[in-house]
Amino acid sequence: MSAPEAYFDDLAELYERFTAIRDAATSPVRSWLVEQLPAGTRALDVGCGGGNNCGMLADRYDEVVGVDLSQKMLDIAATKPTRVPVRYECRNATDLTPERDGLFDLVMSVNAVFHMGPADEVLPVLRALVAPGGRLVVVDVTQPDGAAAPSEQSAYAFETGKIIYDVSGDVEAACDSVRMMLHPRWLQMSASAMPLTDTEFGLQYEKALPGVRITRDLIPTMSAAVWDNA
Repeated sequence: MSAPEAYFDDLAELYERFTAIRDAATSPVRSWLVEQLPAGTRALDVGCGGGNNCGMLADRYDEVVGVDLSQKMLDIAATKPTRVPVRYECRNATDLTPERDGLFDLVMSVNAVFHMGPADEVLPVLRALVAPGGRLVVVDVTQPDGAAAPSEQSAYAFETGKIIYDVSGDVEAACDSVRMMLHPRWLQMSASAMPLTDTEFGLQYEKALPGVRITRDLIPTMSAAVWDNA
């Protein structure tokens, strides 16, 4: 089985076109994210991909770090202009530590945690990086309770394409999302990294992040969590 970075290196261009719609300034996900951002100076985007959200963070914070396993995705991110320089690092999320990386007013991850490993292992790592008074914000893929795994559903790609079209009105973007989700490498990766069900998401996030606030169906197939280090 290939490592996650190998999948995203192979899919970098398709994934960039897919996330450009999700991360657009007018998308429901971006609008929700902007409303969650706390005041502060340091922000971390874990699983930053092509850096679209890092650009958004750089408009609001003076120090922004983007971490991703895929060097090809980071190469794409590095080409995008930002208000302040973003420091991009090719690293595994579970290697992040307060001792090496410091604490952040915002720790954020979008559409990435379920790729990183079991939630009960990944979420404590992210939580430990949040400064007192800071915030952890996660948006991640979920699947309805009782649904077949996305990798086993040929219809799943077309359902996602419809969501992309409904959000953007962009036919080509919707087609790109279908191409990506039917790509052999995406199907291989999906088989090894299953999203949590809606119920599992709630249970695991509430256990790892006491006091977490959960938003189900931020858009179809995506849920969100906000935890404050009060």
